[in-house]
Amino acid sequence: MKPSCWWLVFVYVTCLHPSLILAIKRIIVNYSSQNLSSVPPGLKPSTEDLDLSLNHIQTLSGKDFSTTPLLHFLNLSWNILENIDMDAFNSTPALEILDLSHNRLQNLSDQLYLLKVGNLQFLDLSSNMFSVMALGKEFSTLKHLQWLGLSAISIANKDFTYIDSLTLKTLFINTDKLQKYEENSLMGVHAEKAAIALSNKDLDIAIAGDVFASFKEVEFTKVDSEMKVLQQIHQRGTVRTVSLEISKVKTTWEVLTGCVNTILSSAIQQLSFSELTLTKMVNGRPVSSSRVLESFSIRRATVTEFIFNQTELYDFFISMPARKVILTQTPIIFMTCPQTVSKIEVLDFSNCALTENIFSVGPDTECSTLTNLKRLVLRGNNLKHLGPLTSRINLMSSLQYVDLSQNRLTYSEEQGKCVWPRKVARVDLSSNVFDQSIFKCLPDSIRILHLRNNRVTTVPADVGVLKDLIILDLMDNRLLDLPTCQAFPNLQKLLVRTNSIHSPLPGTLETCPHLKDLDLSRNPFICTCALREFAALINNRATQTPGVTLGHWPEEYRCSYPESRSNTMLKDFYLPEISCNGWILAVTILIPTITLVVAVSLLCHRLDVPWYLKMMWKWTRAKHHAITSQKKAEDMEGLRFHAFVSYSQKNADWVKAQFLPKLEGDCGLRICHHERDFIPGKTIVQNILRCIEQSRRCVFVLSSHFVQSEWCHYELYFANHQRVMRGMDSILLILLEPLPLYLIPSKYYQLKAMMSRCTYLEWPQEGAKQKLFWANLRAALQANLPIPSEREEE
Repeated sequence: MKPSCWWLVFVYVTCLHPSLILAIKRIIVNYSSQNLSSVPPGLKPSTEDLDLSLNHIQTLSGKDFSTTPLLHFLNLSWNILENIDMDAFNSTPALEILDLSHNRLQNLSDQLYLLKVGNLQFLDLSSNMFSVMALGKEFSTLKHLQWLGLSAISIANKDFTYIDSLTLKTLFINTDKLQKYEENSLMGVHAEKAAIALSNKDLDIAIAGDVFASFKEVEFTKVDSEMKVLQQIHQRGTVRTVSLEISKVKTTWEVLTGCVNTILSSAIQQLSFSELTLTKMVNGRPVSSSRVLESFSIRRATVTEFIFNQTELYDFFISMPARKVILTQTPIIFMTCPQTVSKIEVLDFSNCALTENIFSVGPDTECSTLTNLKRLVLRGNNLKHLGPLTSRINLMSSLQYVDLSQNRLTYSEEQGKCVWPRKVARVDLSSNVFDQSIFKCLPDSIRILHLRNNRVTTVPADVGVLKDLIILDLMDNRLLDLPTCQAFPNLQKLLVRTNSIHSPLPGTLETCPHLKDLDLSRNPFICTCALREFAALINNRATQTPGVTLGHWPEEYRCSYPESRSNTMLKDFYLPEISCNGWILAVTILIPTITLVVAVSLLCHRLDVPWYLKMMWKWTRAKHHAITSQKKAEDMEGLRFHAFVSYSQKNADWVKAQFLPKLEGDCGLRICHHERDFIPGKTIVQNILRCIEQSRRCVFVLSSHFVQSEWCHYELYFANHQRVMRGMDSILLILLEPLPLYLIPSKYYQLKAMMSRCTYLEWPQEGAKQKLFWANLRAALQANLPIPSEREEE
């Protein structure tokens, strides 16, 4: 059989009775309430803690735990166990905690299985079916036993003989079924504490007498409402008890105050009540003894009446002659000020319902009788305003420690100036709603400050200097940056775990020369250049000897951003200097870039790449212009030539040898050449005008000879006039040789304007470049001209 649920969680297990303060933090394998009739087979060898309670197991055999050599804790309570084989625990040498309570075992003298559990520290055999308390010899072998729980119908003088040699920490006896008790039966037991669950029978008084005479610490549960057992303190000649705890009692205010006064007149030093219920809140007796107790405490007290004199209740507790007074988990809303100077040194009012009006005497009068108080704990109340609260405690001149945690406290300057007692050295303000204003309400003498779990976002720069502060706890706040130590020059321990610190400044730690302990864990570090220097700094500090001790380093120091470094430990975070230094990065990038640019420029210059690019650009522009300026067929009527060429007669050789053959022969263009296409009998001007009108473009071959020719000037003039008339750019310039503008006569002002405004083609001398020249020229002249008629030819 397998468990219905393996509870693989860390839990605290308090073993059964309230008197037991033995707790373990283990992993529990839970078979509780599974309706089992036997120990389930196949338990894993790694099992350390096993819970088999609330089942129907009747017998333990010698093989039930043979597979669990590491078994440490075993709970078999609330079964129907009647028989346990003497070899049942042969294979469990590590067993330390064994709970067999609430079963059907019948003979305390025959528990032979105890011979095999020599390391047992806790054993509970209470609430079984033992008729007599006669412990067997096997109990004497339990040399490590600290807690023993028993019960029986009869207890006699020699029943505990075999544990005379043992010194227990706690002996628990449940007297619920006890019918016979022989006086002085407990006198031979050696234990620091006796925890007795009373039965509300006459036997309780006899047991109480022996307990007071035998044990230093005594705990009574299920005490009767008259608390008769406490009268044995006076009736017994010798009282050894110095610590008395009474739990689960319901009584009247009169009985409680009477019993407290009775105990005050005894030798008891520590008196404690828990789970106390008070009825009939009348006829209370004031404190009548001046003997000072070590401690007086009440936990989880309630009052059944709604209308009663609360001042009497508060006065009784605050007037208690004890060095330590504890009143916790009780719904009191106020506490009075002692009428006379109190002996109280420690006051603990945790988890009550108190407000900042506690100890208030009058509008202008504060409590002045708690001058011996050193420690005040008001944790978990209804405190809201810190300013007025400091006034309540201002006259407690000996106060050194104040715990105001787990309230709803705030502070603002509207609450007034804070006035703390001059000796306050430690203040706990954790789990409130303070913001950074709290630093304006701190005692000058403070040495240890706990401010965890608040709403602090920064430590103000204008805060007063706290030269005595050595420990500052700011865990679980909203800090955006690491606080400096300018206001805390002697700070030794700084805790800022679980805040919102992204990229702390490295210079912050330099302001803390005395810092020894720093906890920056569980912050959302942004692992970029801003964090690089700080990460290196704390990594060095953590490895130096001596150096700053980093809490939870390195496991809980991890990057949260960017995604590529998410969850990377800070000790492994590294960015090279070049990634974060702008100058180095710029130089690293610029030097290769400049080198590359220079190299490319030189290469381009050597290969004349700019010229090719320029010509390619012109070719592209020409093709684009040809496409975008394409005319309809009717617009082309009357055009016979793709171009009319104008040149100086001294450049005729180039035109005839290069220009005409390439364009007419290779490219199939029709070029108007004056030597061939001028009509005889007409004037030169008439021929020039006719050729220009019948040509789509006019090509001018520019050179130093061109600007010296009158006819070239006329042709340029007429072509420019025709360009204006047609509304399109029909002039194309070819620079046959370099022609500086200063060599062009002033009458060629139109040519100067064209050369400065328009792109022109340059004739390359290198043969490799000439192919691109002709391609550009062809692209500029190409067009679909109509086929000329014979009449037009004539």
